Amino acid sequence: ITMASTMAARNAIKRCFPPKQITTNSRYFSSSRASAVPASSILFDHDSRKQTWATALLTAIAVTSSVAFTAETTTALAEEDHANDDNNEEEEESTKILNWSGTHSVELAPGKYHEPETMDELIQLVSKSYHEGTHIRPVGSALSPNGLSFDSRGMVCLSNLDKIIEINKENMTVTVEAGARVSHVLDALRPHGLTLPNLASIAEQQIGGFVSVGAHGTGAAIPPCDEFVEALKIVTPSEHGVVKMTEESHGPMFKLARLGLGGLGILSEVTLKVIPAHRLVEQTIVLTRSEAKEQLPTLLKRHKHVRYMWIPYEDAVVVVSNDPENDLPLMGPGTEVDDGNGGKKKIVTVEDLEPKYSKDEKLAPLREFLRKLLKSKGTPIDEETISGMGFGDLRDFILASGNMLDPDHIKRCNKVEHEFWAKAQGIEIAPSDQKLQFDCGGQQWVYEVCFPVGTYGIPNSNSMDFVEELLKEIESSGIAAPSPIEQRWSSASTSPLSPASV
Repeated sequence: ITMASTMAARNAIKRCFPPKQITTNSRYFSSSRASAVPASSILFDHDSRKQTWATALLTAIAVTSSVAFTAETTTALAEEDHANDDNNEEEEESTKILNWSGTHSVELAPGKYHEPETMDELIQLVSKSYHEGTHIRPVGSALSPNGLSFDSRGMVCLSNLDKIIEINKENMTVTVEAGARVSHVLDALRPHGLTLPNLASIAEQQIGGFVSVGAHGTGAAIPPCDEFVEALKIVTPSEHGVVKMTEESHGPMFKLARLGLGGLGILSEVTLKVIPAHRLVEQTIVLTRSEAKEQLPTLLKRHKHVRYMWIPYEDAVVVVSNDPENDLPLMGPGTEVDDGNGGKKKIVTVEDLEPKYSKDEKLAPLREFLRKLLKSKGTPIDEETISGMGFGDLRDFILASGNMLDPDHIKRCNKVEHEFWAKAQGIEIAPSDQKLQFDCGGQQWVYEVCFPVGTYGIPNSNSMDFVEELLKEIESSGIAAPSPIEQRWSSASTSPLSPASV
């Protein structure tokens, strides 16, 4: 079995705009994502939205308590450029696409962005592009922080091809069109008592992109999402046209197609494995760095899902684990009781779920620090707005209210985040498709690498060595690195193009 550790050293960018959301193996892997790009390199011309996101957020606090948090939060991809309202209404318009993290955009000339409404239209588009020698690159929900799918020469989005084709409880599979969002698939599976085996933090991806880029969640015994693909259809410009592929019918080519970044054609239909729906017990604890390092091998084996969030400049590692409600580890969260067979088991009681601190008490350090920052800037404080913000909003506002390239500002931000997590420790329980989604934060530049870090039975020290070296460099050099540095683990993929391939 392999492990992939995904580390995101998240460096919030000061000048950003609101995102428009448009078989068992024997090796371990670790991947890292880091961000440290000067803010001035990602300025966009957003027509009427000339203000930076940070300015807009602070203005929202000072002026209004209602509008700022509902605007610009829908999942849209394309933004049409109406730069000249006097243009002829029949004139074709260019299309601007902004990625979810607000870090990359691309503008396509008229006729270069496509959203086919039928499968026949997609087939014709691929054939036409091939014979005319023009480019088309598939894009899903534009969730890549690095704008992976952006290509000004031509793009195609399958958002209109989102049907749930079949849910097969006998074979434990679901077949969908590639434009269906993960959230849409989860909703369709729920009445049947089924769910997907794992998620990649959020559920807004289109299924085609979800598998094509090797998306992954966390869990040392759980592979990336491409491994759940049982069959697929791919639209090609070849004489074969639409090709249906399985591992039995196409062997190694199937594994290249399921995670192929659109290189072999446009993924149009996917059949995925499903599992019985279940609830997860989530435990959040805060360890010291030495404790996190020492306990890692045990935690990886004990819990189905586990992730670390390291806080630069603080001796704190937030550990979040998730385990099936009916299969809790004896050394994990919950209350120990007799199992009726002479042994012991863990259950979760009402008392276990009772939080030690209220929501207001947990958020108090963040709210108080934000008030101090706003007061120091002479910005009026709207208490109603501040009290309406959750953890993610508060963190982003706090970062944006100071100089995000100032290490001292970042250290203070990380300190209050540590205080929040210390009070947020505890147990929660919810359906797996809820607990495997979480707040990924705001705008972020991401650089990711992946490397082997041992086996499930004998993990080596690579993943801890890597983070320790990274933190040493950050802290000795005074780098302004906001929390968290997120670390995840996953078993290997047999897809050759996967970062976690064997």
